[in-house]
Amino acid sequence: MQLDLRLLEIFCAVYEARSFSKAAEKLFISQPTVSEHIKNLEGTLKVRLFDRLPRTIAPTQAARILYRHGEIILTQRQAALQEMMAFLDRLEGPLKVSASTIPGEYLLPHLLVDFHARFPRIDVDLTISDSQKVCHQVASGEADLGFVGARLDLLGVKYHHFASDQLVLVVPNNRHWREVEQISMKDLLQAPFLARESGSGTRLSLERQLGCNLDRFNIRIILGSTNSIKEGLKAGLGVSVLSHLAVQTELAGGLLKTVHIEGSDSLRRDFFVVTHTRRTLSPIAESFLEFVQEQTEALGVSA
Repeated sequence: MQLDLRLLEIFCAVYEARSFSKAAEKLFISQPTVSEHIKNLEGTLKVRLFDRLPRTIAPTQAARILYRHGEIILTQRQAALQEMMAFLDRLEGPLKVSASTIPGEYLLPHLLVDFHARFPRIDVDLTISDSQKVCHQVASGEADLGFVGARLDLLGVKYHHFASDQLVLVVPNNRHWREVEQISMKDLLQAPFLARESGSGTRLSLERQLGCNLDRFNIRIILGSTNSIKEGLKAGLGVSVLSHLAVQTELAGGLLKTVHIEGSDSLRRDFFVVTHTRRTLSPIAESFLEFVQEQTEALGVSA
């Protein structure tokens, strides 16, 4: 009995998509072709791989066994190709990176420009979400590497520190706040506060450093991005604590200002690369991770 790699690739695509049509779209072939290949594979193995249900398909126990091994085989095939390309100095292929807001919008874009100049045949797919989602994407294998602003207690991932920043209390530069240089924690707890969602690295870092949950604050509104919070601050909706990297332009332009929190030292913000604990990084992912570590000083933040 022989197992054709192309059939295995089609099978894994169907297994992951739970759909013949979606697998066909991913592989750029027709749905009848996918169905015929799966039928041929079932004939070769002499076992049913999928139960055809009215609106979906369900993998059988045999399919779950085959997928467990098939995923490893296809990953190893890709790794072998990439390693050969690296050896021949012709590294090319896709790299899926997931990042939370601050590293994804304020750190990685500058690095990606230089990385692309060095490796023009590597196609980086960067998606932005919150730290919690990033870690889950790495743990599930949806992303090769993750970049976050907080550690989460999550099985299947490990963290590598690569840069640091400061968290600062940011307020509107209006008549009410213009002459204010510092504020007590008591008064801060009463001020209308603009907060990020619970999965945000900024929020997690702030809560850990202050030693209290943001529920103690007078939260006026919860917003899903740093940019929306900055717009709320400029509109005078309240105050917030943000990464200094995210507000440098607004501070320089006088649109916003920072206020010191009495009795508090500077609030340090660390950024981490997230990798899977058991999966071996591909040569492409390794090359990007090495590049990031080399370029830490160029980020403009302390290591």
